[in-house]
Amino acid sequence: MIPSAFKYQRAASIDQAIATLASDPEAKLLLGGHSLIPLMKLRLARPSQVVDVSSIPELRTTQFEADSIRVGAGVRYHEILADGRLDDLMPLLSQTVAVIADPQVRHRGTIGGSAAHADPTSDLAAVFLAADARFVVRGTQGERIIPAADWYLAPLVTALSNDEVLVAVEFSRALPLRQAYVKFAHPASGYALAGVAALLEVSQDGRVTRAQIGVTGAGVMPFRAREAEAILEGQPLDVAHVGQACEAGAASGEYADDAQYSAAYRKNLARVMIGRALEKVAADK
Repeated sequence: MIPSAFKYQRAASIDQAIATLASDPEAKLLLGGHSLIPLMKLRLARPSQVVDVSSIPELRTTQFEADSIRVGAGVRYHEILADGRLDDLMPLLSQTVAVIADPQVRHRGTIGGSAAHADPTSDLAAVFLAADARFVVRGTQGERIIPAADWYLAPLVTALSNDEVLVAVEFSRALPLRQAYVKFAHPASGYALAGVAALLEVSQDGRVTRAQIGVTGAGVMPFRAREAEAILEGQPLDVAHVGQACEAGAASGEYADDAQYSAAYRKNLARVMIGRALEKVAADK
């Protein structure tokens, strides 16, 4: 449980961090540390140097624009929970962060650290996908925006280049108002065996005009349940359509057997949790 030798650098700016990453491909960024440090202690990660970006002011701010919410990559979970504006404008984010791990983790863990680590059981992965989040990254070639649909390439692998820093996560302010996150947590670790983020827009006559559903934990990768969305849109939010949506949504994922659970179990769990998420969001008047 002792990491390999490494250099430590506290970056004063994003540009300094980018320069270090560009000059040393084996360097790694540190925000909250809850992903990187355990890997280092197990020697599954052996960075040549750790670049601490947790004190850079630009990464620690949340900005509310007319059409978007921009959450700095270094904003910690407990800061999200304490921000009443986020709770009002995007309750899905607050609901999800509230069930991540425990108070100690929520005090240090960051939204950007979760996104960059790309754990396929991450609670926030479902939110990013369902809400069509946009990842603002900056590197030697300048700044670019990566949509959530293109972010996750493989377990623990993102579209972020080696010389890039994740600066912020952006959410539209035009998201459906009914929002909910539910998860079936592993009894020991608290990680999501299946977590579902659902956003619905429902007309006055009770028909779904917009549906956005993200699933994490159950599949090999987090995924968007687009088939479920297609079934729901234009239809009343009744038992029959919800049941069809759950089946189709679960079929959108790719599942695999492991030492603890079968692929069939995981697919069924995804189906059940999509139903619970839709039930919860339907109750939100």
